[in-house]
Amino acid sequence: MIFRDRIFLSFILIAFLLSPLWAQTLLKVDFAQARGPVKSWFKDAGWRIKGDLEDMNARFEKGTLVFEPTDDSNVLISLEFKENAFLKGVKEIKIVWGVEHYPVGADWGGVSQSKRNTRDPIAVLVSFGKEKIDSGAMLFPPDAPYFIGIFLGELEKPGIGYFGNYYQKGGRYFCESCDGSTGAFTTVMNLHQRFKDTFGKEPPDVSKITIEVDVGDTQKVNGRHSKAYIKSIELFN
Repeated sequence: MIFRDRIFLSFILIAFLLSPLWAQTLLKVDFAQARGPVKSWFKDAGWRIKGDLEDMNARFEKGTLVFEPTDDSNVLISLEFKENAFLKGVKEIKIVWGVEHYPVGADWGGVSQSKRNTRDPIAVLVSFGKEKIDSGAMLFPPDAPYFIGIFLGELEKPGIGYFGNYYQKGGRYFCESCDGSTGAFTTVMNLHQRFKDTFGKEPPDVSKITIEVDVGDTQKVNGRHSKAYIKSIELFN
């Protein structure tokens, strides 16, 4: 009886060690309890902001960070880690977010490169390592590390690695979840495998995470270009 109990406990221990349910959270950004001015909240938390949050009509609402841009501009909100604090062993990302209105005119496919309009109501970009990869431009935007972007899109297809107008050597954008519907979504992606499949090598450690909104050259409808929100971002090993 004791022998059988020991075997049973051994199987439980092995299942515990092997189960993905026990993956460790390496980073969680949660807006459920966020209050006050958005700019101050991010700056106090060590994030950097590029762009005008006022144009984005950014606010905390019902436990989420909402973007409802009134101007056809863009914003990048980034948390960059020091090299000795890069996130090691990141395997998956989980994003809880949603969209109520897609930007009219956004189109990642298009008939040709010149006719594309690579815009999104909201995206999360994960950067890997410190090696600067050619941006494809002479001066601006500057070279940057490898990254994978995840965005919500109305016309795009899931599973496709879309190219931006720049960073085509070191960046890819994936529309996940992506069926043109509105409402709340929970997106889970195996970043480790997606990086390997996309760039053909093992991913470096995670060096930065960015929340992006870009509605440039899109049409305003009822006083806004889009409306999207994000509740949380979580990285697992």
